[in-house]
Amino acid sequence: MYKVGIINVTGYIGMELARLLHRHPQVELASITGRSAVGQRLGELLPHLADIDLVVEPELGDVALVFSALPHKTSAEAVSAALERGIKVVDISADFRLKDARDYERWYDFTHPVPQLLGEAVYGL
Repeated sequence: MYKVGIINVTGYIGMELARLLHRHPQVELASITGRSAVGQRLGELLPHLADIDLVVEPELGDVALVFSALPHKTSAEAVSAALERGIKVVDISADFRLKDARDYERWYDFTHPVPQLLGEAVYGL
């Protein structure tokens, strides 16, 4: 059983991830975060997920893998923090799609906050 977390469970992608991961036989959804809903039970926020008995926390708990469902331009720093803790990360945003930090400025009007991680990222579609 893999202990998994979701950063930003309150957005659409985070909600869908919670639903899918909760049903997976090899996954324990162990930690969820969401800036706008800290302290609330997931089932109170999203009644269709009432069978997931978790409270939205301000910080990620003890997990082996985390999905970052933060929007583009905000995910990179959260990904960096998770990696520093030794947590494997799947980032849903565009923050690690490109290998060259200059391309983020050109295509996304965004100065990448952790360009040193771009070479380690694996892009998948």
